[in-house]
Amino acid sequence: MDKELVQIKDPIHGYLRLVKHEICLVSSSPIQRLRRLKQLGTSHLVYPGAVHNRFSHSLGSMYVAGVFAEYIYSRLGLSQSEVGRLKQIARLIGLLHDIGHGPFSHTFEDHVLVNYEVNHEVLGSKIIKEHPEVTKCFDNYIEKEIGISSEVMAKLIEAVSLETWPLTSSIGGGVSEKSLYYIIKGAYSADIVDYLLRDSYFTGANYGFGLDWERLAFHSKPVKDKIVVEYKAKDVLDHLLIARIFMFKTVYYHKTVRAFDKIAGEMLLKADKILNYGERFDDVTKYIELDDEYVLSHPEIRQLEESRYLLDRRVPYKNIYQAILPVDQTLKGFLAISKEAIKKSLEERLVNLHPEVAGRDNVIFVDTPKLPTNPMFEETVIYIENEEGEIETKPVRETIAGSMPAELAFLRIYVRDKYMQYSNEVREIARSLLSGKEIRSFY
Repeated sequence: MDKELVQIKDPIHGYLRLVKHEICLVSSSPIQRLRRLKQLGTSHLVYPGAVHNRFSHSLGSMYVAGVFAEYIYSRLGLSQSEVGRLKQIARLIGLLHDIGHGPFSHTFEDHVLVNYEVNHEVLGSKIIKEHPEVTKCFDNYIEKEIGISSEVMAKLIEAVSLETWPLTSSIGGGVSEKSLYYIIKGAYSADIVDYLLRDSYFTGANYGFGLDWERLAFHSKPVKDKIVVEYKAKDVLDHLLIARIFMFKTVYYHKTVRAFDKIAGEMLLKADKILNYGERFDDVTKYIELDDEYVLSHPEIRQLEESRYLLDRRVPYKNIYQAILPVDQTLKGFLAISKEAIKKSLEERLVNLHPEVAGRDNVIFVDTPKLPTNPMFEETVIYIENEEGEIETKPVRETIAGSMPAELAFLRIYVRDKYMQYSNEVREIARSLLSGKEIRSFY
């Protein structure tokens, strides 16, 4: 910890400069562990370049958050030291926001953490409060320099809404510290900006290329507890929203990626008996042992059938049916509750035709969009200042993104490879179940 400043070369943002307390955090084992978590889980099995990690994304989010904060709070006529303090808080949240992710990132969350009624934000909060290397950085530097303790930072990471945001003090000009929430967790947050740029670069999907995010930062201003984008940057906001939609369709919800995610999820569930997740959730020093490499290199886990599929890049599920559904809020509820009902109906009708299938696991896999990834299902609102200076409040689905084709809501049905002799019949059953009015019975 002798260095006061280091520079890291990043392929997306160029040189990233870290000050002393950031160096302390980045040097800690919980942050270094993020090097061993792929940003996009199993997407590298479809997009070979997608081997980037949560570490580089966290550094990028830190940088973008700092730029947003500096532009936004400089508009209030605050002292340079106060702008610097707010910028450092934003950078720290950006750096730490993914510290709680598990192996295979969102796949671990969707298949394992949900069963324990926690998420990566809750675990991240616990790491920040309890891991000695992290708390040392707060005790020795951060709390003294900018007045943020590890306990407060933990609450910032875990906050799910403006109402649960722990920083509420007035900054000046009628603006409060609540406005920091939107820099990190808003509809065009530093997190979203960085992952669109980074994921586009490493997958080659390109939708985030050319995103003039600094124009978006320059034309964002604080109004009371909110961050408002001025009409001059609305074109960049549109670019960001459309890029998210196409990255969702092309990368995050690619049909083969989703099949591999399913296999990874099955592997992670089986690995619970070997790795004892519950014990690790109670002890953060044991939890941070978990990463992609640790799981897949474990001798017992490596022998699982699902591990071999991943290691050999073999897809055991084939997509045999896809329904494109209209995007609306009724559909949101449908997709949230109907997946298991549809799977059960498909399996019951298949068993009626082929009794020998009864009792067999994973014959059929029904997949629907992961709602937090799909911008059209978010409750997030955007505050836009029009040319007359009036502030309009719009849900994401009422922006230009809402005028996009409804093809972003998929419902896919897969059949396991060992049961492919039933694929044509499953396809016909699916068509009869999911066509016309009959789909309403699953609402």
